[in-house]
Amino acid sequence: MKNKLLSILCLLGLVCFPVFTKAVSAKSVYVYDKAKLWSRTGPSNQFKVYLKLLPGTRLEVIGENTETGFTRVRDVKQREFWVKSDFLTPKPTANILLDDALSKMDKLSKQHQTNIQALERKIKTMQPLENINQKLQTKIAKMNIEIEQLKQSNSAMSTRFYRDVFFAGGVTILAGMLFGWFFSSRGRKRNDAWS
Repeated sequence: MKNKLLSILCLLGLVCFPVFTKAVSAKSVYVYDKAKLWSRTGPSNQFKVYLKLLPGTRLEVIGENTETGFTRVRDVKQREFWVKSDFLTPKPTANILLDDALSKMDKLSKQHQTNIQALERKIKTMQPLENINQKLQTKIAKMNIEIEQLKQSNSAMSTRFYRDVFFAGGVTILAGMLFGWFFSSRGRKRNDAWS
């Protein structure tokens, strides 16, 4: 008799569950971050405790029982159970956000270290280039000095050339005048001899 009564109650429970449970599309929820929550095997506190959930635990919603205020969920290990809906939140909790932020900070820190190492390698390759650049700058300065000296020398030579040409021209004119006078004075004496 007890077995029959138990069977009827189980059958009645199976029939009633779908009536009281509203199907929900799969969405993620989290255990509220200020609560340690006990899950149940059914949609009320009368059901047996199943397991303890820590704050921030991520769960997937399977269904809801609006009359009792319980939500049927599945954890990452694919275990299904019921929890009080008031202790669930659709947003990630502070500890999950903190873990995500710490993970991102760790990743950025590693990326930063990699960037620093890359910059240090570039600096090491640029050091010889800097030495070469300094040597080239020194050569350029010396060449500029030489160019300036050559310009001054060229200017002096040009001045000397013009002076020499002017002097040679003066000497030539003077020699021409002397030759002219000399030949003109000789020519007059000849003319006097003919007469």
